[in-house]
Amino acid sequence: MENKIARIISYIFHPLLMPVYTFIVLYNTKTFFASSLTMEGKMIVLCFIFIATFVFPAILTYFLFRKKLITSLHLEKKEDRTVPFLFTIIFYYGSYYMLKNAGLPAIYWLIMLASTLMIIMALFINLKFKISIHTMAMGALTGILIGISIRFGINLLLPLLLIILMSGLVGFSRLSLNAHRPNEVYFGYLMGLGCMLALLTLV
Repeated sequence: MENKIARIISYIFHPLLMPVYTFIVLYNTKTFFASSLTMEGKMIVLCFIFIATFVFPAILTYFLFRKKLITSLHLEKKEDRTVPFLFTIIFYYGSYYMLKNAGLPAIYWLIMLASTLMIIMALFINLKFKISIHTMAMGALTGILIGISIRFGINLLLPLLLIILMSGLVGFSRLSLNAHRPNEVYFGYLMGLGCMLALLTLV
């Protein structure tokens, strides 16, 4: 039962879905960049992000699995991660490029650029160390909320507490499934947190 719950949590908070969740969170903040888009505009951007950062990488990973170029859809081995990471970097960078050239507020494309850089870092780290991408993504979302709260002086305590709680659940799920060792889970979270917090407080 515990493994089943852990697997459900891992699916719900899959790293490829985090850009979609991040944009939904951004849309619901009382900031100028949230109100600068119409509801129709928000849905168009969200659909684009969903297709570019989830659908395309997921289809590619399935294709690699079918061709027996990777051994598992869950990318359990370090060796299985390299090619999917490379293509995900391309899709994420393409998303950054499109958002920037669409004239959207800088925070949207900066987050996609930072996400691209994090995956590049994870790619190189993965050569020696199987970092948890799940907790890295949750750490990034935590860093975004803290950064926005500091940068724009708004109270995001409740959503921040919820994200921290969810991050704990995601970390629990990865450990429960024996997908990672504790240091891989903690390092992933701190890496995502640090990268996004630095972006929003220093840029």
